[in-house]
Formats: sequence, C-alpha cells, structure tokens
Amino acid sequence: MRGEFALVGGVIFTGRAVLKGQALLVGEGVVRGLVPPSELPREIEQIDVAGRLILPGFVNAHHHAYSALATGMPSAAARNFREVLEQVWWRLDKALDEEALALSARWTALQCLQHGVTTLIDHHASYGVVRGALEIVQREFEACGLSSVVCFEISGRHGRAAAMAALEENLSFRPGPRGARLIGLHAGFTLDDELLREVGERVPDDVGFHIHCAEDVVDVANAQGQLLERLARFGIVRRQSLLVHGVHLREDELERVARSGAALVHCPESNMHNGVGSLDLVRATALGVRVVCGTDGLHSSMLRSYAAAYLLARHTRRDAGVGFAETGRMYTSTQGLARSFWPDSSGEIEVGKRADLVVLAYQPHTPITTENAWGHVLYGAPLAPVQMTISGGVVRYADGCWPGWDMRSITAACTRAAERVWARLRVT
Repeated sequence: MRGEFALVGGVIFTGRAVLKGQALLVGEGVVRGLVPPSELPREIEQIDVAGRLILPGFVNAHHHAYSALATGMPSAAARNFREVLEQVWWRLDKALDEEALALSARWTALQCLQHGVTTLIDHHASYGVVRGALEIVQREFEACGLSSVVCFEISGRHGRAAAMAALEENLSFRPGPRGARLIGLHAGFTLDDELLREVGERVPDDVGFHIHCAEDVVDVANAQGQLLERLARFGIVRRQSLLVHGVHLREDELERVARSGAALVHCPESNMHNGVGSLDLVRATALGVRVVCGTDGLHSSMLRSYAAAYLLARHTRRDAGVGFAETGRMYTSTQGLARSFWPDSSGEIEVGKRADLVVLAYQPHTPITTENAWGHVLYGAPLAPVQMTISGGVVRYADGCWPGWDMRSITAACTRAAERVWARLRVT
C-alpha cells in the first residue's frame, strides 16, 4: 500500500507514551498526524487494526546478513569460540559468490520485515567477494524498504592483501538514499598493529567503527589484558563507534567506553549460543555506558532479543529486582540510533518523521499505560507475530506476505545457492 492511509482502532506506543483512541495518519512517507478518528478526511483509507499494538519500527544495532545461508550448514564440532570462527564463519565468508551474497542480504531483509525491523545495522564479511560487496548488500536492503548502515569486516585472518581490499571497500563505498556507513573491523585478535595504524590514519575523524570487542577471552588475552587501551590508541573508540559484545571488558574499560560516548552493542542470545559468557547489562548501564541491542546474525527478532536480555540480566546478577529499567533504556538507546544517521528518522512515532511502524498481533488484555508499556513489550509482545510492517509509509509486510516479492522463488533460489556454497565448504 502506498499513498495516504490511516491506522485506526489500535493502541499506539510511540516509544515514549501510550495513546488510545487516536488514528495514526500516514502520507508522503511520514507520520502526518495522530488525531481522533472523527477528524480524518473522508477520502482517507482506514485500516482497522482491531485493538492491536502499534509501535515504531525496530532498529537492529548488529546483524550479519551474510550468515543467512548457514542454517543447517555442515561443519565440524567446535571446542571453543576460535574454532567456531575458523570452522564456520571464516569458511563461509570465503565461499560466498555474488548471487549467494545478494540472496543472503535479500532473505535477511525480508526476515527483518517479518519481525518488524525497519532499520538495520549490518556487519558484513565476504572475502570471496570484496569489491562492490557493500553496494550489493545495501541495494538489496533498500529494495526491501529497509534503512541500513553497512560496513565490511576488515581482518588479517586471510592475509594482508585481503585486509587491504576490505579497507578499500569500506572507504570507497557510497551509500544510497536510505543508506549510511561505518568502518567494519573484526575482533582485535585478527588485527595487528600495522593494520590498525593504517586504518586509524585513513578513516576520517567523523566516521565511526563497527567492531567486535571482547566477545571472548581470546580477544582480551591477545591484547595482554589491554584490549580497549589498544583500540583507543588507534582511534577506534570514538563517539560514532559501535563496540559489539563487550562481555569481557573490565569495569575501568566500561567507564572509558562511557566517557567516549561510543555505544556498546549487547547480543544476549548470540553470547549464550557461543558459550562466551554474558555482558553484565546492569553493571554497564550503572557505569553510564550507552548500551544498544542487536541479534548478531542468530535471528532477526528484536523483541526476542529484548526479552532474552531481560532474563539474562536477572540470571547474571541472580537478582529478580533488576533488568526491567536497564532493558527499557537499552531499547530507547537502540531506537535512537536511527536519528543519528538520518534527520528524518527518530526511532519513535513522531509527527513529521519517517513512517516506520510495526503492528503486532498483540491485543493488550490487561490495562496498558505509558508507565507499564515496557512490561507489555517484555512479557506479552514477544509471543505475538507481526501483523504488519510499514517503512517509509509503505506496507512492506502484512499477514504473512511481502507485497511485490515471490517468496517461493526466493526460497528456492536460496536453497540452490546454499547447496552451491556448502559444496565449496566440503572441498576446502
């Protein structure tokens, strides 16, 4: 659906407040108004959402679209985190070809829409296709209607020439209309000082980095316990940067992150899945760190990630009195990333701003107010599927369908691409 329309009959959570009895008017790609239904012009098409919850489209602060074809992929059993990287992800990124790369991005974008994500910050790696990879990825995201921030993961794991090619890909990339960029870096233990020095010298001061940081003890051990100091020495820790994971950062390092203004990206389920430990969200928040949330390629549901972060915070602290306020602040900070990249976006439902919206098949069955809205988001909303996702005022997903996309043919193409990529893995 394009043009002007209104969502009526729903409960609206703007990101700050709960509104009832209001129609949400969309037109020209933005939220035109929040008004009583009786004030809508007669010619406006009305979509009755029947008491369901309307929220701002979700922002995902860290994803790996290139991992889309890994579901069911053959690999040897890994004994530790480094072996997971070596046996799965570093083999996959070398095996991708251009078609597999494009399909991975397309599939991930469509999955994001199915889960209400309208803004995606992606951390890409495809050492089988380096030149032009970011253009392919962002083109697919934009075709699906996502706003996106992309980068290519610079790493020395495949040699100096490959690392330099990745750096050039980051520097030469020019984002599209709904795109932006960061400079991608893998974890410090795959980046030697010479490489970090060149990156630091060539990246402009106003461009941020997107780097895996202290995800596993191997990263800390490689830097002899001075990981953040090492990254800061090369200018990586700056306000525009996203430091992903931070599981093994010390308290003094978290305080340094807070002073820098950089965001720390929490990926709770990925950390549990990889057995690397867990970020102490309560401690990081108390120290003033701006914590945001991502899915790290494990899935595309931000509601699932927020619920997991909430439970993990209580489990980590062994305290049933924590987690609620911290995850609420994390949600606000994550949504706020949209504003930092695009002046027409706010991560909230706001008149005059881009109409990025999600309608959940969740009808609050108990009172919902501004004060208890986050409780509904944590306890009720994650169990409900998305009914509709709107980005830029256009319905991109509704009732199990993606208008304009033939999911049968896309699924079949992904299956063929996966078979081709997996065959390459078996011979390497």
